[in-house]
Amino acid sequence: MKLAFKNKWSFGYREKDVPILINMGTLEAVCNMIGVEFHDMTDSMKDKSTDFFIALLYQGYITACKESYKRPKYKFFHAVVWFEYISQKSQKELVDMVQNFIGKYQITDKKKETASQ
Repeated sequence: MKLAFKNKWSFGYREKDVPILINMGTLEAVCNMIGVEFHDMTDSMKDKSTDFFIALLYQGYITACKESYKRPKYKFFHAVVWFEYISQKSQKELVDMVQNFIGKYQITDKKKETASQ
C-alpha cells in the first residue's frame, strides 16, 4: 500500500510502499492499543474512527513485518502521518482489506447457522 512520508530536506510528502496485513491478531492488537473490548470493536470504529484507523495502519504494518520476519523500520508517529496524508486510492484499499477480512468471517458464520438447522 502506498503511504505518505515527510521529506526530510524539503516541504511536502512522498509516497512509499508499506506492507500492511490485516488478520485476527491485528484486530486484537488494535483493540488493546485503543483500550476497547474486542466485541465492542464496531462501536469504537464509529466513536473513535481516527484512533482506530491510525492503530489499524500501525498494527497492520507490525503484523506484516512479523509475517515476513523483518524488523519494523517505522514507528507509531509514522502511522499518524500515514493517516493524515493518505491518498484516496490507499484509503479505499485499506477499507477493502478490512471489508474482505470481515466478510470472510461473516460467510462462515452463515454456513454454521444453516448446518446447525
